[in-house]
Amino acid sequence: MKNLNRFFSTIFIALAILFFTGCSKMQIEDFKDKTPEFIPQEYFNGKLTAYGLVKDRSGKIIRTFKGVLIGSWDENGVGTLDEEFVYDDGEELTRVWKLVPTGDKTFDATAGDIVGTAKMQALGNTVMIDYVMRVPYNNSTIDISVKDWLHLQKDGVIINHSKMKKFGFTVGELVITIIKDFPKK
Repeated sequence: MKNLNRFFSTIFIALAILFFTGCSKMQIEDFKDKTPEFIPQEYFNGKLTAYGLVKDRSGKIIRTFKGVLIGSWDENGVGTLDEEFVYDDGEELTRVWKLVPTGDKTFDATAGDIVGTAKMQALGNTVMIDYVMRVPYNNSTIDISVKDWLHLQKDGVIINHSKMKKFGFTVGELVITIIKDFPKK
């Protein structure tokens, strides 16, 4: 009887974990009716300014940065997002994204430190980008999985949050505010 109770307790705990983790997972479809509509070709066109911070796995802020992003689109609908970041320790980082349309508000995205091709999708007021990034680590590099969530607000500001994972465990997080530099009228 004792073993049977232990078995049912284990099953109950496993089901509870599956239930709660399954219910809490955010999906792009959660944002389909949210406004304003995030159209990457419109928002990522021109100059943007980004302010962000990097958290370690315990949630401690370990770095802050400012970035200038310049987006453009060619006659074939291919986008370029040129990012230049300066961190609080003086490190500078440049990344150039190529955004190739694959469907209605979906893109294949590539950049120099991205492993393979990132998948980007816009729905409602949100863009989600799923990719693997190669980052420096202890005189070498490691590949980490990143899921970026960019949420367009009514005033044109984007709130971006990203989880960085290795072997399924969160190893860091990014929080970024992006402001479009609208032309002065």
